[in-house]
Amino acid sequence: MSTIPAKQSPPPPLSPSQWKRTSPVALTRESFLDLLDGKTPLIKVPHFISDDVCDKVVDYLMPQFTSYLHATGPAVEKVGLAQFEFQAQSEEDFRNRSGDEKARYFSEAHKLRNLHADLATATSTENLWAKTVATIAALVPEYDVSVASEPSPTDSSNHSPQQYHSGIFRSINGGTPPHCDWCPYDCLTEPWILSRIINQAVFNLYLTNVAGGSTTIYDVQWTPEALAYRDPESYGYARELVDERPKCEWSPAVGQLCIFNSRNMHEVKPVEKSKDKGRGGKPRIALASFMGVLPAEVTGGRPRLMFWS
Repeated sequence: MSTIPAKQSPPPPLSPSQWKRTSPVALTRESFLDLLDGKTPLIKVPHFISDDVCDKVVDYLMPQFTSYLHATGPAVEKVGLAQFEFQAQSEEDFRNRSGDEKARYFSEAHKLRNLHADLATATSTENLWAKTVATIAALVPEYDVSVASEPSPTDSSNHSPQQYHSGIFRSINGGTPPHCDWCPYDCLTEPWILSRIINQAVFNLYLTNVAGGSTTIYDVQWTPEALAYRDPESYGYARELVDERPKCEWSPAVGQLCIFNSRNMHEVKPVEKSKDKGRGGKPRIALASFMGVLPAEVTGGRPRLMFWS
């Protein structure tokens, strides 16, 4: 895989607008399929879980947050695991792969296989990850739905499929640069099954209220031309890529479920610490997971909607 190219001058033309609207819509089968196709910016479900459940989960998780193993942008803390931590994010990362990234990732993912069931038991609440995935899965009965997995290496003594981790709790307080999450590019350094998806989206289930911390998504999807705007020092893209494009912005709200197409450029604003309105000053916390469609020509059967973080 080639390294991130230097910024070109003049920049290449961008793809035309795909959105039908710039405002959020309710969660339906039609809106979900539109979102996967990049035709709508945001699905929003207020009060998907109760404030009481959010409080119990956050109080239990707060002492467990740790920093990402690798992140080239602003600091992010987590409970769970992100495949992003094992991706090549900067130009230097692309040049210096160790070759054991997948093995280390799946070793860590295996340790977290009971995270959500154990959390539900410890807090006497429902399994938030399972509820969210079941709600989405019910919209697409023509898809097989599962956590992402792939065969073990041929030289491994373990012949069971390697399962990804899905459902990371993230604390993002310092914001992010404009960026996208699109595994057919992001994961090409190694043969991850994620690189074979044809659509990618993400859900965020917000567990706290904060001042600031809003997310903005832009009507600009990743294409090879976007690499002309890539920051060689991080996973971000230059603001010129998103300026003047249609956008949709929303703020975290306790218990609110939001879903958007992560191939679209998006960014998170920093939390306004001086105006913190969180419950007890708690940080911006959300449960998140990507989802992507693996087509029938890859599965050999029905398309598969698979989840990972």
